[in-house]
Amino acid sequence: MQMRSTAARSAAVAAFALAATALVVPPAHSADGDDYVVTLTSSAPTTDYKNRTVDLTGTLTRTDGTPVTDAPVQLEESVLFDTWNPWGDPIDPTEWETRGLGAVRTDDEGHFTMEDVPADRVESTPSPYLFPRHQVMFRAIYDTDPTDFHMAFADTTVKVEPVTSLIAYKVNKTKVRKGDTLVVKGRIAWPGGHGPLAGTRVFLRTYYESAHNAQTTVDALGNFTVRAKIRDYDNEFVIFSAPKDYYIAGASRELPVKNVTP
Repeated sequence: MQMRSTAARSAAVAAFALAATALVVPPAHSADGDDYVVTLTSSAPTTDYKNRTVDLTGTLTRTDGTPVTDAPVQLEESVLFDTWNPWGDPIDPTEWETRGLGAVRTDDEGHFTMEDVPADRVESTPSPYLFPRHQVMFRAIYDTDPTDFHMAFADTTVKVEPVTSLIAYKVNKTKVRKGDTLVVKGRIAWPGGHGPLAGTRVFLRTYYESAHNAQTTVDALGNFTVRAKIRDYDNEFVIFSAPKDYYIAGASRELPVKNVTP
């Protein structure tokens, strides 16, 4: 059985932690001397493929309930993904893709509203994260002094109900050895009317640290071929898809492949 050294694992943890900092948003801390209270509510607890927007409403008051009028409240949106973390370490199991939504001002009663907000990714490129949690978190922030790192805030989370997809495959061999090339051919599919298949990424994982090593994209019909050069320690064989659209769930299948390297 292959064993990982402590040094190797520490280096891997350090690399993983560095990579995860790119889009991670640490939790904000309540503040401004606890002088203010922010609330935030979404018009819908869940969204789906055809209904992706929500209205955000909230209030800004002092702690005694007095409305704060004509004040700027910043709104943010974070699309959530699960962290790849096979060791079970006490690492926040969430990746965040966060964007600012702009500021809205409170009315005479301390209320604020932002309508038709997409509960969705808006980036044109695929996410670097492969395992969507299908949750979108919104945050409202009131910060009277951005230099003191204190703020009053509130969060609300919307659950995404994604479209189910499928993946089918064939392998060129079920027993592999070091130096062999494992070839997986297959096809992905999801219900018609839910966007194009072409360009969807497919990954072949052969070891729990190798999710990105072997990958390809599918054609217009959803067909793919992906190859992996086998190493002596490869011991986990999984094929999975990562649709660009946050509202389409990826599919995965464990492969009936065994590494018989002496």
